[in-house]
Amino acid sequence: MRVALLTAISLTLSGCVGNPDFDLRVKDSEYGSAVFRIASIMANVKCELWEAANSEQELPSFHNDTDLRRRETEQAEPDRVFNLKNIFSTIAYVGEMSITLDATERSGVSPSAHFFGWGSDARPLSVDAEASLSGVGHRESTTYHSVDFERLVQGEDVPAAKPPAAPCRTGTELSGPLKIVEILQAGLVASDMNDISVWPGNASNPGAGKGGVGDRYSAGQIHAVVDFTTVSSISGGPTWSLRHFEGPGKGLLNASRVAKHQLIFTFIPICIRNKYQRIKATLPHEYEPKLPRGSPRWANYLPPCGTARAAETRAVALGRAHDVNVMERSRELRILQ
Repeated sequence: MRVALLTAISLTLSGCVGNPDFDLRVKDSEYGSAVFRIASIMANVKCELWEAANSEQELPSFHNDTDLRRRETEQAEPDRVFNLKNIFSTIAYVGEMSITLDATERSGVSPSAHFFGWGSDARPLSVDAEASLSGVGHRESTTYHSVDFERLVQGEDVPAAKPPAAPCRTGTELSGPLKIVEILQAGLVASDMNDISVWPGNASNPGAGKGGVGDRYSAGQIHAVVDFTTVSSISGGPTWSLRHFEGPGKGLLNASRVAKHQLIFTFIPICIRNKYQRIKATLPHEYEPKLPRGSPRWANYLPPCGTARAAETRAVALGRAHDVNVMERSRELRILQ
């Protein structure tokens, strides 16, 4: 009977676990947490992307050696300084960003009891009994969004998006920086140092073709994954102690909530923007005015943005960026399993 009572306690105290909210702080009764969290993430990501792409902080150029000696360069004109703004106003990048909202809630009860004082003094008897009941609720949502850096940095190509009206990271979500600027800076510094790429005409890699680096080859692709996870938990419960009974124990109630949200970026260079005129049609191209310092060596293999080849490259790049993001998401799911 006591064991049956213990089980009844477990069933009574355990609540139903439904689909969890993506955010504990639901801000509007009409829309709910998913709408406000995704809107907050998008606003902060756009803000950081705009700030990063327009950064005028000068980047270092290193010799291609492990001692990382800096290259000695003369003072450059402002539009030729090696920084993100000058590079992205020269090289058009497109890509994709995926946003995943993932929340898991677990709740349950695990009462335990210790019955003692049974039997005789010569043969004392005690009985331990445990029961448990738990439930898990999980919800996940992934959205995919294309990114065009020509909309981030002012140029002659297309109208640029308006800069953020308020400082980044001022909302209730993502109060800390995603550090997108560091991701882009690291990618471009690495590209500036890379002089060992295989280009068309190299006999060791004939598959690259004569017209340029083929679709299978990545030149300057920047890929990054940013996770931000919050974990909340509660456990405990009353402890009853009677003459012949102790229970249900401190582990009676337990509940946890894990919200793991993820951003995946893939950005790919496609062409040289309209500010620069191609003066040499054969590969590698030459452009006037000269490309900014720090422009990677593969930049002279990119076509002008106004050409048919550039339009084709854009479509291919967007498809490739999506494939990379989907493969990254699949890899993350396999790790979680």
